[in-house]
Amino acid sequence: MFALQKFARPIRSKSARVVLASVLLGVSAWAFVPYFEYRIAPSAFINAELLRVTAPITGRLTENLPRKGELINQPEKVTLIASMVTDRRHLLDLERQYVASKDSAEVARKQLDEITVFDAELAKRNEAYRSGMISRLKHEVEEADAERTGCLAEAHQRIEVGSRMQALVDAGTTSQIRAAEAIATQEATSMRCRMAEARFQRLKGELSAAQDGVFLGNGANDVPYSQQQRDRLVLRRQELQTVRLQETLRIEQLTAEIAEERNRLTRVDHYDLTLPPSHVVWSVAASPGSAVVEGQTLVDFADCEHRFVVVDLPERDFEQIKAGDPAAVRLIGSNEWAEGRVHQVRGSAARADDRLLAAQVPTTGPGNITIEVSLPRGVTPADGNGFCDIGRMAEVRFQRSSFGLGQAISWIFGRKSAGGAVLGLRGALDGSEPDASIGSRSIEAKTQLHPLMFGFGLTKRSALETVASE
Repeated sequence: MFALQKFARPIRSKSARVVLASVLLGVSAWAFVPYFEYRIAPSAFINAELLRVTAPITGRLTENLPRKGELINQPEKVTLIASMVTDRRHLLDLERQYVASKDSAEVARKQLDEITVFDAELAKRNEAYRSGMISRLKHEVEEADAERTGCLAEAHQRIEVGSRMQALVDAGTTSQIRAAEAIATQEATSMRCRMAEARFQRLKGELSAAQDGVFLGNGANDVPYSQQQRDRLVLRRQELQTVRLQETLRIEQLTAEIAEERNRLTRVDHYDLTLPPSHVVWSVAASPGSAVVEGQTLVDFADCEHRFVVVDLPERDFEQIKAGDPAAVRLIGSNEWAEGRVHQVRGSAARADDRLLAAQVPTTGPGNITIEVSLPRGVTPADGNGFCDIGRMAEVRFQRSSFGLGQAISWIFGRKSAGGAVLGLRGALDGSEPDASIGSRSIEAKTQLHPLMFGFGLTKRSALETVASE
């Protein structure tokens, strides 16, 4: 009994109660210090966007389907779906058209080759005909020239005979009838010479035309039969060249269509998926070996590389937080702090986010804004066991204005009177500069204050900024 009284006597002393009360007050004040220096979000959690994969074809899932919670470190191509039925009718139709066009082009090519050979033979025949006609016309021209020359000589002789007969008639040696007969013979010879001259000129014209390839005959055979055949072959050659060109273009088009159709059938026959790196398999909506239809959801991947924190704050802090501002983030249960950046800020009346997100975002209540804080890479270990920490609650702190708790305490302790301390604290909390007439602060008070500031969790940098501002 005496021992208990001896042990209880120090505890009941006034100094022990004062110390205990001071400790409790200090711990309570220490708990509220971050709320003066930072804006602390009441609710925050890690989130990430989802990459959803749907079935592009109807088929059966293979055993390569990734498992839930698996982390993809490197891109890997896997066969996800194997088709059960493949429709190849369109490919067969294209191949049939390709064969038909190829055969048609080949037939046109053979006909063109035959036309080339036949045209060469007709050209030889036409040249032989032309040479023969020119040679014959040359001989006929020579004959006509000789006939004309002989006729002219005979005409000169008949003129001379007629002159002599006229002289005999004038002398009365011969009768007038003999003179008339001589004149008639002279006129006949003259007309025959004119006919020979015309025939000579006609044959010269035919020879000139034959040398140019036009053979003037009776009007029906101006162009030889071989040349007429060559003209018909030219038209036929043009038609076949047009057909061959069309079929060649058709073959090129069908070749491209067949290649595309085969690629499509290859894609339809099985579906290959390249697994995205730095993603974790968030959910799997089907089992390996099960049948799937086109458009059915297969698997969701969560982006572990671009995670962000969703934060709710009161609407009054909207103007104080801007995109790009720093924010301190700590996961609940962890002692490590990381610095993130504000990505976007949405008001309480904004429409809901339509993105596919891994963690469900609660509906923002009236008077609250939603803030997204992007996390730096490697802030938390990206592993499949914890699903990259997506959905974990976090503590997020936003820096308040430069006139914070450190300056408020410095202002209070720099006053010489209690009234100055009260006004200094009020000015610190209101964000306004106190009246200088209340009192002046001393350098000694500042130097004694800064260790106290460090004790309240303020950094050395903020303390130095406080001294510089004062």
